[in-house]
Amino acid sequence: MHQLDCSLWLTPVWHDDPPRIKLGINDNLEEVSLIETSEFKFIQNLNSGNHILTIEFLNKTDDDSQLDSGRDKAVIIDKIAFFGISDPKFVWNGNYKPLYPEPWASQQLTLPSEILQSHNYLGWNGVWKLEFQMPIFTWMHQVQDLGWIYQ
Repeated sequence: MHQLDCSLWLTPVWHDDPPRIKLGINDNLEEVSLIETSEFKFIQNLNSGNHILTIEFLNKTDDDSQLDSGRDKAVIIDKIAFFGISDPKFVWNGNYKPLYPEPWASQQLTLPSEILQSHNYLGWNGVWKLEFQMPIFTWMHQVQDLGWIYQ
């Protein structure tokens, strides 16, 4: 078992109704309304191997996007830190699978990729996942491309 100390900072974009999200590690997800920029902490013991940090955006409707007036509903992933160490590469290593709204999706000549990489702006309902490995310091070293590491 290895200890994980993870902090996640999220900023909501909204005008009438705040974004509702599910977030957590592996299958231990909690649903929250994101009213203001917030820090979420995950301190737990995890087995060696692969794990997933998940953010699922749940409640965007067609009425929430009024881009001509500058109104939108979204979730911005500001920063992720492990044991107080943050790097933009931690966010960029996540994958975002948006659920494109209809009829917009079927009207596109070329629909954007099903899974988007290096995205921190969740502008559609969908799931953002960061796959990481424990022990976390080895994974962090590899993501930051700090060179060779003895394992």
